[in-house]
Amino acid sequence: MTRSALILIILSLFWSGSASGDGLMIPADRDYPKEFLRNRMTRVEVDIDGLIARTSVYQEFVNEWDQTTDAVYSFPLPEGARATRFVYWFEDQAYQAVIEETEQALNPGTGEGGTAAEVNQYIDQNGISISLRSIGPDEIQRVRLDYIQLCYFFQGQCNYKYPLDTSDFITYPIDQLEFVVTVQSNSPIVDFSLSSHPSFELLTLEDRDLALGLNQPHAYLNADLEFSYTTDRSELGVDFYSAAGDTSAGHFALFVRPPDQAASGTALPKRVFFLLSTSSRAFGALLAENIEAISRSLDLLTSDDLFNIIPFSNSITTWRAASVAATPENIAAAREFLSTVTSRFGSRTDLALTTALEQIPDDHYANAILLFDDGFSAADPQVIEQLNTFRAGIFPVGIGDQLFRPRLETMAALNYGFVTYIDDEDPGEEIVKLFRKLSQPVLTNTAIEYGRADLWDILPRKVPTIYAGSYFFATGSYPAPGSTNFNISGLSTEGIKIFDGQLDFTSRRSRHRFVHSLWAKETIDDIERQMALSGEVDPLLKRHVVALSKAYNLRSRFTAYVADYQTLYIPEEELFEFSDGGFFASSEVGLEPTAVSGPV
Repeated sequence: MTRSALILIILSLFWSGSASGDGLMIPADRDYPKEFLRNRMTRVEVDIDGLIARTSVYQEFVNEWDQTTDAVYSFPLPEGARATRFVYWFEDQAYQAVIEETEQALNPGTGEGGTAAEVNQYIDQNGISISLRSIGPDEIQRVRLDYIQLCYFFQGQCNYKYPLDTSDFITYPIDQLEFVVTVQSNSPIVDFSLSSHPSFELLTLEDRDLALGLNQPHAYLNADLEFSYTTDRSELGVDFYSAAGDTSAGHFALFVRPPDQAASGTALPKRVFFLLSTSSRAFGALLAENIEAISRSLDLLTSDDLFNIIPFSNSITTWRAASVAATPENIAAAREFLSTVTSRFGSRTDLALTTALEQIPDDHYANAILLFDDGFSAADPQVIEQLNTFRAGIFPVGIGDQLFRPRLETMAALNYGFVTYIDDEDPGEEIVKLFRKLSQPVLTNTAIEYGRADLWDILPRKVPTIYAGSYFFATGSYPAPGSTNFNISGLSTEGIKIFDGQLDFTSRRSRHRFVHSLWAKETIDDIERQMALSGEVDPLLKRHVVALSKAYNLRSRFTAYVADYQTLYIPEEELFEFSDGGFFASSEVGLEPTAVSGPV
């Protein structure tokens, strides 16, 4: 890939959560003649390594007033993303915001109504707000925000969405819209699509490298950027990234990626439980859509699978006393049962989960529990973990924005699963996609053994069932470089199966320094969930989170980015250097990947 190609790229992969829209800047002065400073330019660079996406957003805002004003910059980070840096300009000098133990800046106004309240809802709980000062008349305020996230992946297709749509707030066209995107895949790229903005330019398409560019003057910000690319993987493989620390430990990220499709005879039979909340919060259209999605998912069961349905409110009503075979007759009877389910008071998620686990007598099947719930219950994830004898994967499904995410996420993390968040506009199709994702288990009772005992702080703590077309991710710390053997083992249709491989923990800071941010993000997420579930702020855990936040420059629950107008921005060995409001390829950084890929 050439330097010129890198200058103009455009990206891809998936988001989760409902936040959407570009950054906004609200004036602090009540006499300002408009609700927002005018967005003059948005330029986005996304760099994707495997399934890790790093996004850099550069924007320019104009003070159209004849007086100086302060302002608050707000951006709706996608669900699961963490900001890693904020840069702002003052008198042509670039400064970097510092992390301090304080509340985020408030948008001007009471927040109880009007523009401030709308923006608060717009940026959601995961968004960021930063106060900037002394923007002179007709002056351009330049800002840059960097963030990191894991991307959605299923059966070889990666999807990414950049939150660009601000049509609810901005009705005029901005002067310039640009996107710069690179994809470096560890598997061959066979297809791609930029469905939202088809007027892109293809700059590079090689076996494992993709570059797209978009340059649009006079652009309306009325559609999010949606890109996808498809890779081809026919064998179980590993993507591995590591980077040494400056003065402390190095960090690594390991992605275990099975084949996109299970070969004939290699998919294990499943035992699936559908746990459906029928509480008063799940009434009407939402309950009907959940029921329809479960009904459609039944068609994806095979004759070798077992299933049961357990609706729950203040009590439970099991469809069958035990899971039954997915015969046409049983599926028809299950649909008839679903048609009788109605909304009731209460939410005994704990009782529903306990009942499902009691109906799992062995690990001869890939055991999975789909939990349709909002998280507002007294179910204790640690208690459920202790009852989960046969390592059933618990997969919570949260629909809409009225959710208690810490409970859902902890329930999944402690019980071999993951959470799926779906907006309430069309949940049925997304739930069916989720079930397809769980439809081809190829390795159960999975374990990963590293050939060195000095790795620590590895998250997540549980290794789930491996499903074809999906992936498993782990991140952790290492004290010293070196190569080591490792293996992945589990139960397949052929019995116990072991895959051997080798990992190289580098001594270099390397271009994969993003693993430091990724590890810190996962660690902070884990600790914050613990505190949210307990309902108390443990002083020791809080100090730990604040220390991590400051050390890795990631905002946390207890910290915020603060513009102190003293800390200069100094680029450090970036793939892209940033100057004069633009991106250009750095000649100091090579593009040769260090990721391990291929069959292990």
